Amino acid sequence: MTSVVGICNLALTRIGAQTINSLDEASSAARNCTALYEPTRDTMLRARPWRFARRRAVLAALGLDESQMPREWRHVYALPADCLTALYIEPADGGSIDYLRGCHREYEYRRIPDETPPFELRADRQILTDEEEAVLIYTGRVEDPTRFDPLFVEALSWRLGADLSTALKGDARRRQEALSEAQAAINTAAATDANETTQRQQREADWITARL
Repeated sequence: MTSVVGICNLALTRIGAQTINSLDEASSAARNCTALYEPTRDTMLRARPWRFARRRAVLAALGLDESQMPREWRHVYALPADCLTALYIEPADGGSIDYLRGCHREYEYRRIPDETPPFELRADRQILTDEEEAVLIYTGRVEDPTRFDPLFVEALSWRLGADLSTALKGDARRRQEALSEAQAAINTAAATDANETTQRQQREADWITARL
């Protein structure tokens, strides 16, 4: 089962550092893993629209008076607290939904529609749009490592290894190598996702043809 300590040890192993038994132990490796793991995880979640981290939320409207409302948008909402990347505002018809089964779970997968309502993000975690009762599809913060996609674990361990190589060894060359491996893992994830989408669409097309 994937764990935070397991991911940290994978990162440490990849840079040739001593592994740890716990994040609470009195070692430089454990202290640096504690400091770096969460920000690195969130950075990697933002790196691409990981399907396992995709979430949907009805946005909460902010009670602004007329003088506080922007001229160019009709509605102002608060971003969900766990939102790392706003992907798109769901169209009024909700788009089409698939259900994917994997790792003994069923995930909801919404295809990104061809046209989605425009929006603007503000630095104070506000999202502006003309959509009334807007619904946001976004990448959320996933804290439970057992929910991570294996390709995400691969990318995260390399990216964490890059940061740890600087903190523990001051090795710029090894850091660059680890960053390259992390990017390769992200590219593989993107290619795998595109391939699965194509296969799914082909199965749907074959099913429709068979029904005609």
